[in-house]
Amino acid sequence: MGKLLDPKFWNMRRRSWLYSIATSLIPLLVAVGVMAGETAQLVLNVIAAILAVGSGSMALANLTPDNVIKVGVEVNRDGA
Repeated sequence: MGKLLDPKFWNMRRRSWLYSIATSLIPLLVAVGVMAGETAQLVLNVIAAILAVGSGSMALANLTPDNVIKVGVEVNRDGA
């Protein structure tokens, strides 16, 4: 359970997967009669809010200070 609360666990791919599952499962639950339409909207809003908080914390975890410059270097593998 601790891994699920780690912001690094919820990368873009996992958040997208979870949201796609929720957005397809919730209408199915409404159609079957397990959940009311008003409740479904609230549940989707909560899921979206949770995923938005996860992306915000992931963005904060990957900030680079202003005095750091990243430089890319191309390495030729054939030795030439």
